[in-house]
Amino acid sequence: MKAKELIELLQKLDPETLIIVDGYEGDYDDVVAAERIEVCGPFETPWYYGSYQDCPEDELLKIKAFLLRR
Repeated sequence: MKAKELIELLQKLDPETLIIVDGYEGDYDDVVAAERIEVCGPFETPWYYGSYQDCPEDELLKIKAFLLRR
């Protein structure tokens, strides 16, 4: 999902709508923080790992991302 897609979705919500994320093993959790980060990927990984990873400092192909932390 790109920022413009998220913005379009958020603009349609009641401002009092709760934003949640998937829980670790099930159910749902609150978002406790949001931050801009840079990642590398996507990579082919086992289903239980994410497709994106932290990049080395000297990596030239970093992707700007917005992380919602739970």
